[in-house]
Amino acid sequence: MVRVEVIYGDVASQFLCRKIWAPIAGSAVDQIEQIIGYVSLGYPFGMMASILFGRHHKAILQSPKPKLFVMGTEDGFTSVKQLDNKLKSAAGHNETRLIEGAGHFEMEGPAFDSEMVKCILEFIASL
Repeated sequence: MVRVEVIYGDVASQFLCRKIWAPIAGSAVDQIEQIIGYVSLGYPFGMMASILFGRHHKAILQSPKPKLFVMGTEDGFTSVKQLDNKLKSAAGHNETRLIEGAGHFEMEGPAFDSEMVKCILEFIASL
């Protein structure tokens, strides 16, 4: 889990960023007052992930805090359609960014780090 501190003038805000075990981190977003947003890199919303992490999905989907979900178009755990369907019922401000050609585990390596950082910075700047 990584906390990203963003400074706006004299106000420091924190975003919770999670690459591995995103569902568990997502369930803690509303439990930490200082966290004002959530960034997920490869959040698994597919069928198998729903069986394993379903109780964690509810917390992040109901959170009113702004959320960014970054995933690869070749993710074997969650399809783009599954992610879109889950986010239809999500509360608050939600964004999705897709990384063309990236699979779920490929996003954990350095090959797509610069694209993910760009997505995160653009999201934070848009708020």
